[in-house]
Amino acid sequence: MIYILMCLGLLSAGGFAFLSRWFTNWHWYYLPIMFALWVGFFLAWSVLYLLIAFIVGAICNIKKKEYPVNGFFQNYVRATMNYILFFTNTSVKVEGIEQIPKDQKCLLVANHLSNYDPISVMTHIPLRPLIFISKPENFNLPVAGGLVRRAGFMAIDRDHVKNAIITINKAAERIRNGETSVFIFPEGTRNRTDEKLLEFKNGAFKIAIKAKCPLVVLAIKNTNLVKKRTPFKHTTVTLKVVDVIPAERVAVSKTAELSEEVREKILAAL
Repeated sequence: MIYILMCLGLLSAGGFAFLSRWFTNWHWYYLPIMFALWVGFFLAWSVLYLLIAFIVGAICNIKKKEYPVNGFFQNYVRATMNYILFFTNTSVKVEGIEQIPKDQKCLLVANHLSNYDPISVMTHIPLRPLIFISKPENFNLPVAGGLVRRAGFMAIDRDHVKNAIITINKAAERIRNGETSVFIFPEGTRNRTDEKLLEFKNGAFKIAIKAKCPLVVLAIKNTNLVKKRTPFKHTTVTLKVVDVIPAERVAVSKTAELSEEVREKILAAL
């Protein structure tokens, strides 16, 4: 989306120059003016894009608990996340991406450092579609809440076991039916402590066991630095595919044992 907006800015600046007949009487000092026009039109198109995102997000029904996966909104959310990475001066490096199954829907898990974790994963892990399971509060955010809800993301109410089990079962069904891959942070919340990892919520791994799907284990580094460095200092986020546990082994695993194994793998990679 960033490149599209840049091209639109360039075309707009070129169109302005053409209508102003600069090309028939070109002078070298037009170059800085053209650059300023390009920047101005790029920012104008960016504002328009964000305005459209605001309108689309605002008209989404946030009272509806769950939407099916929607390709348009998946792409819209992904494009907006790329936009955020660009303006926060953040790049993402993925290691071990070749391990991720291309022909199977998966459950993905990782450590959780900041709000830039799902942004980095959504934009750079090549699984389409991909939905996230997150706390209900995130779905009530203005604009963003409506967009991710329409993209098919799911809320999990960990304070009420019965509701959490319903979400786990639905997520497993979506994977099993080949509808989407699913991402969940087994820590349950962002890690704001000095420890590398919080304790895992074992229920996250029931999704993979019930779906009998591969389990992709990721280690995320440096997303906690983005907010401190933005926008003047560049941040490189690393997503490392630590392991992919095959569906056959996941299906016969016990929840607690699988949780502990994955936690040890992520700890070793951090």
